[in-house]
Amino acid sequence: MVLSSSKKITIAVEGNIGSGKSTVLDHLSKSSLCDIIAEPIESWTNLKGDNLLAMLYNDPHRWGFAFQANAQMTLAKLHAQPSKFPVKIMERSIYSARYCFVENLYQNKILQNVEYTILKDWFQLLTSNDACHLDLIIYLRANPETCLERIKSRNRPEEQSITLDYLQQLHERHEEWLSSEIRTLTTPVLIVDADQTKDDVYAATNTHVLNLATC
Repeated sequence: MVLSSSKKITIAVEGNIGSGKSTVLDHLSKSSLCDIIAEPIESWTNLKGDNLLAMLYNDPHRWGFAFQANAQMTLAKLHAQPSKFPVKIMERSIYSARYCFVENLYQNKILQNVEYTILKDWFQLLTSNDACHLDLIIYLRANPETCLERIKSRNRPEEQSITLDYLQQLHERHEEWLSSEIRTLTTPVLIVDADQTKDDVYAATNTHVLNLATC
């Protein structure tokens, strides 16, 4: 039985840089049940003419707070964006911005205490009253070495300075947030081995998305 139009499901596809999120979303976009909400890269690389993402990578101490403030705002807007389809699938969410990227900047002493506090308080406001609800998180778990190979292969200009050490740090933040052994969030998490072939990853994600969409 297909979901009624009154019931909407929201899924976030999460994972490290280069873990395969865009590839999975492109595959799921072929389904007539899914509305795909891509990561707002355009808002990050062309903010009234400024490439804030490149600025972050080039000078994280100067631009870390500004980038994360913008990221939280743009992602909150995508959470609020209505969908005409039964299933809304987001590439990343406001939660990974907070628990992975903001947290990593703070642990590396790139964010000052006051900046960290402001971002946490703003996150709490934006997510209050279940405003950014998720029904499922699909975590594409990939080795940092695999992610680095994929980053080099796609050769995006803003990503040239990404190092294996940085990817390892982000992997640890994702594990702290989503690993079944230590996570505390209540949203269900599907952990997919993203080091597998594309077809294996597609099969794992398709099954769960279709189960949600046709229950």
